Amino acid sequence: MNRSFLLNIKALILMGGRGARFKSSLPKQFHLIGGKKIYLHTLEQFVKSGLFQEIILVCTKEWIEEVKQEVEGYPVRVIAGGETRQDSSYLGLLACGKDTDLVVIHDAVRPFVSQRILLENVEACKKYNAVDTCIPATDTLVKTRDGKKIDEIPHRAHFMRGQTPQSFSYELILEAHEHAKNKLLIATDDCSLVLALGRSVHIVAGEEANIKITTDFDLHLADQLLTNLDLAAGEVVVSDAPLVDIFHESNQTADGCVDAYHSSSEPKTNDIS
Repeated sequence: MNRSFLLNIKALILMGGRGARFKSSLPKQFHLIGGKKIYLHTLEQFVKSGLFQEIILVCTKEWIEEVKQEVEGYPVRVIAGGETRQDSSYLGLLACGKDTDLVVIHDAVRPFVSQRILLENVEACKKYNAVDTCIPATDTLVKTRDGKKIDEIPHRAHFMRGQTPQSFSYELILEAHEHAKNKLLIATDDCSLVLALGRSVHIVAGEEANIKITTDFDLHLADQLLTNLDLAAGEVVVSDAPLVDIFHESNQTADGCVDAYHSSSEPKTNDIS
């Protein structure tokens, strides 16, 4: 894929998570699937796209030297992140530089992002200035204030599940972060900050396979997915085996997986990845 030099497009891959839900001292982005660290699978999809003039990995300070060694030979830059996802995203934006036109922000623990998603994010961002990757909500959603009783069951058709990447005009997302700092706003994703400015965010269709690996079960599911995906020619293409079949197969082989699966579909927390 040829990169357009008419626009200076940067990618931020946020890999600052500390893996609290993994209950492991090893952060989730450094766990292996298919014998390779999760974040490296993610990075390779971005490199293969040829869309970006620079890819920046935003990493926790204690892992930065190890990451620099592991990505030696990749066309990337590694910088230190902050205490929260919002802080890390802002530091990544500052590292991009003011000559940046568009920035694509992605979770390092979503290694199955497809080439289609990346390309459509960039193309939609050129047109709309702010883009989120979303998929339809398939489960019934419930609203509860105390976690003990249901207050409301909203219409599912009005809700989608947010993924990443999220892509923006650089000027807009930088303004949104600086506005948030001035107003002491805290958000768990970048689109929320753009919405807080009163600006709209366009939707690009995501994919079920574009999972975020945040629990032990997600890691097991990712291993199963990897065996059912064709990674040839830089594309992530789902094979004949539906994701739901992979889930059921995994559910039969991992104890206590159902609760973990549902927890991986919850809204984003204040984990910095």
